[in-house]
Amino acid sequence: MSLNPRQYDVRELRRIADAPRDGADEAPRERSLRQPNRSRAEQAARSAAFTELLQRQRGQRLSGDRTDADAGDRPYLEAVPASPEAEREIGDWLGYLVDVGGHVRSRDALSYYAELGWVDDGAVEALRRRLEGFDAPRYDRPFTPADHRISLVSIVRIASCASES
Repeated sequence: MSLNPRQYDVRELRRIADAPRDGADEAPRERSLRQPNRSRAEQAARSAAFTELLQRQRGQRLSGDRTDADAGDRPYLEAVPASPEAEREIGDWLGYLVDVGGHVRSRDALSYYAELGWVDDGAVEALRRRLEGFDAPRYDRPFTPADHRISLVSIVRIASCASES
């Protein structure tokens, strides 16, 4: 007699899977080691953002916008550029920060980016002043490493607006 997986009763298998095992009645279930699957669209967007980041950094080195000693130096954003493209990028990025983490966490994140050397202190102050113009957050959760990576991509985009002017 052979077992055909197509003939299994899915409800029965689920009930068996949820049933406690001998000696494990009181033991808590271990959390899955794997992170929940992200949507393919989100994965594609993040991949595209990092590809753009690498291309922008490579383009700066190849075009000679910076000297070899300056290539890749921090801070990436020394001052807030005064161009319409930069204003749009800043609005999108700060709106994202506030929407995800709220005003307080966003101010803390900007300080963190200054500590990392991503943003100069003067630019942080200019960005902080703009935070209050955004509405209360929808989610208000702590930032994840993925949120900080999105911020790095946004910072490089804003900095590239300054180099294009």
